[in-house]
Amino acid sequence: MIKFFRKIRQSLLTQNKMSKYLLYAFGEIILVVIGILLALNINNRNQQKINEDKITNILKEIQQDLVSDVERSKEIFDRFIRADSIQDLILNDKYTYNDYKSKKARRLPFWYVDFVINTNGYDNLMRNIDNVPEKYEPLLKDLKNLYVDKKADIDVYNEKIRETVYKNIDHVWTSYDWNRDWIMGKHTDDAYNYYLNASEYKNMVMLYMNDRSNTFSISQSYSFSAIEAYHKINELTKSVVDSIPKVLALEPEDTSFLNNIVGHYKLKDSMDLNWPKDLKTIQITKEGNRLNLITENGDSELVFHKESTFLIDRALYVQFNKPKKGEFFVSGNMHGQRTYIKEE
Repeated sequence: MIKFFRKIRQSLLTQNKMSKYLLYAFGEIILVVIGILLALNINNRNQQKINEDKITNILKEIQQDLVSDVERSKEIFDRFIRADSIQDLILNDKYTYNDYKSKKARRLPFWYVDFVINTNGYDNLMRNIDNVPEKYEPLLKDLKNLYVDKKADIDVYNEKIRETVYKNIDHVWTSYDWNRDWIMGKHTDDAYNYYLNASEYKNMVMLYMNDRSNTFSISQSYSFSAIEAYHKINELTKSVVDSIPKVLALEPEDTSFLNNIVGHYKLKDSMDLNWPKDLKTIQITKEGNRLNLITENGDSELVFHKESTFLIDRALYVQFNKPKKGEFFVSGNMHGQRTYIKEE
C-alpha cells in the first residue's frame, strides 16, 4: 500500500502536475489524521472499558463490605436485645442474687460492643474517583452518606460508649475494695449487695444503656441505608445474581406466622408511667409480607430482623409472643419495655 502511494506521488511530480500533487498530499494528510483519530478513539474506548471494569470490581468489593456491615449490625441488634432485657430486670429489682452469682451473669455497664464498619472498598473507590464512569455517579451520594456522614456519627457513639465503660470501671475499681476481690474471683457479699441495692449502680446501668441505645440506633440506620446501596449497585452495574444474601432480607422466608400476629393489642404494663395515651392501643396489619404498626398518631412499618423480632423506625424493636403467646413488647430506649396483649 505504501509503495502504491509512493508511485502516485512520483508520477505527479514527474509530470509536473504540482496542483494535483498538493491536492493529493492534502488528501493523504487527511487520511493520516483520520487514522490517528480512529486509533485514539479505539484506545479511549479500551481505556474506558478498563476503567469501568475496575470501578465495577471496586463496587463489588463495596457490596461485600456492606454485607459484612449488615451482619455486624444484626449482631449489635441481638446483643442489644439481651442487654436491654437485663437492664429491665435490674431496674425492676428482678435481677437476683443467684443471677449475679451465676457465671453467665455479666456486669452490664462494664463491657461494650461497638459498631465498626469496613471502609476498604470505599477507600479504594476514592483513590480512583477520577475514573468513575458517569453512569455510576448517582451512587456517590449514597456511598458518601454511608461512609462519611453516618460513619461520623458511628465514630462519635463508639467513642462515647468506650468512655462510659472505662469511666465506670475506673470508678468501681478505685472506690470499692471488694472489686479487687471480685476481679480475683472472690465474690463477696459486699459486691452482691452493691449490685442488688445501690442506686448508684442502677443509674450507671441507665446511662450506659442510653449510650448503647445510640450505638444500636445508628447501626440499624446504617444497615437500612447499606441494604439500599447494595441493591442500587446491582441495578447500575446490571449484575445478574443468583440470590441476594439472606442477611439483606427485609422479609422472613417463612411468612406463615405473620397472619397470627395481625390484630388489635392493648397495653398490659409499662415501666414508663408517662407512656403516651395514643399508644395505649395498637393495631398490627399486614400488606403482602410486611407488617405495619398503627396508632392514633400514624403508622410505622415493622422491618423483619429474625424469627419474631422486628424493628420500628430504626430505634425501637418489637418481639412477638413474648413473654407469652398473644403478647408482644416494645423496647429500645430509656423508657424500658412496654408489654401489649392481644384483644380477642
